Amino acid sequence: MEASGTPTPPADPPQASPPPPPPPGPPVADERAGGGWRALAVVLAIALAITSAVYIVAMIELADLPAGADNCTPPQLGGDCTEYFDGSSAQKTAKLITGWPAGVLAGIAALVAVYFAATGRRGRLLMQLTAATVALGAISILISAF
Repeated sequence: MEASGTPTPPADPPQASPPPPPPPGPPVADERAGGGWRALAVVLAIALAITSAVYIVAMIELADLPAGADNCTPPQLGGDCTEYFDGSSAQKTAKLITGWPAGVLAGIAALVAVYFAATGRRGRLLMQLTAATVALGAISILISAF
C-alpha cells in the first residue's frame, strides 16, 4: 500500500476488555444474638432492675442516717437516734458517691438488657454496663468493710 501512495491504515487498538469484577468480600455475619442469649438477657434485666431499686433505696436510707455513734444519742440516754451509719462521715460520703452511680448504671443496664432481648443487638454495651455496675457496687460494699 505504501507503493500506491496511500498511507497504511493505523493498526486497530486492542479491544479493552471490561475489568474483572471485584472479589467478593468476607461473608457478613448476622450480628444478632441467638435465642439463648436473649433469654438470659431477660433474666439479667430482671436482676439488674431489682439491683437498681435496692441500691437507690439503700442510698436514700443511708443519706438520712447520721454518721458514727458519736453523732447519735441512744434512747437510753434520752436521745431519739436508734439507727446510724457505723463508720466515719468520709466512709459514708464515699459509699454514697459509689452507690448512687451503681444504682443508676444498674437501671440503665436493665433497659439495655431489655433492648438486647428484643433485638439481639448491643450485647457488648450490655456487658460493659453490667461490669461497671458490679465494679461500683463492689467498691461501695467494700468501703464500709474497712
